[in-house]
Amino acid sequence: MSGRRARVVGAAAVALGVFGGGLEVVAAPQCASPPPPVRDIALPRFYNDAAGSAVDKDLAAAHKAAVAPLTDFLRRVVADTDKALARRDAALAACPLSWIATWAKGEAWLGAMHTKQAEYQRKWDHAGIALAYLKLKPYATKAQQAVIEAWLIRFADVVAAFQNGDGRKRNNHVYWMGLGQAATALATGSERHWAAARAVAQEAAGQIGRDGTLPLELERGARALHYHTFGVTPLVVMAELAAGRGEDWYGLRGGALHRLVAASIGGLADPSRFDALAGVRQERPPGTGAGWLALYTHRFGAPPDAGSVEVPTKHRWLGGDVRHLPVEARRRS
Repeated sequence: MSGRRARVVGAAAVALGVFGGGLEVVAAPQCASPPPPVRDIALPRFYNDAAGSAVDKDLAAAHKAAVAPLTDFLRRVVADTDKALARRDAALAACPLSWIATWAKGEAWLGAMHTKQAEYQRKWDHAGIALAYLKLKPYATKAQQAVIEAWLIRFADVVAAFQNGDGRKRNNHVYWMGLGQAATALATGSERHWAAARAVAQEAAGQIGRDGTLPLELERGARALHYHTFGVTPLVVMAELAAGRGEDWYGLRGGALHRLVAASIGGLADPSRFDALAGVRQERPPGTGAGWLALYTHRFGAPPDAGSVEVPTKHRWLGGDVRHLPVEARRRS
């Protein structure tokens, strides 16, 4: 994989070894010290119904407060990462790299997960931090690469161990796990993790109906549309990463991902379509997901119904702005 991975990583940044060797994992000059690594996580569930469609305001507030250290860390890292990538500035890249390396040395996210919600959070955060590091790797020292990449492998494995366990729903959670596996694979050169990501893409393609919907997400009641756009997000990003390796994951199962994109766009343009599909009025405004529409449109052009749809280009669980991801950029004819 080394040749392919070098091409993928090199597409987004300047040459490797910008900082030279031997730099220890310390805060970069003019960079604030990172907060203490968070190893153990306990988070409450924020839904008050079995379907996961009704958010409880009190539980949501408690969840937001409990997850704040993780949210704040990852938001800072991806913001600084995008700033460095936009300017192609090695000095700016030093700060988020030092933060990631410090948390890697502290075994962040590798402690006890006290609730299922904590496991879910670990999965999403893993995708975000792995993608951020994938962007930054061309600027990392050998010492940083060693500590971060060994940690990402362990991180990816504990995420997969939970999500692939008995009784876990094979829904959007699996797709987000797959994105983390793909990012880890490209960042570390692990073919084992790339194979796991490919298996997720194939599984997801098999779940997409002829009408472009995901049966397990249609069960989410008033948030069925929200969870379609949440689920399409990691699948499109994975397909883009795969394109950089010469693999067409958009084409799996007769182009199933194209159908999911079309259904999601149609629902965002007119939520009443999902009112009928889910049998319940969808929340307004629905969640849009992030990043996927910019990537899809750059490759294939704007889908029908996309003119009135706005989808943010960045999110912390996507490593920041997807326009800085090292993906193959050619639009298909």
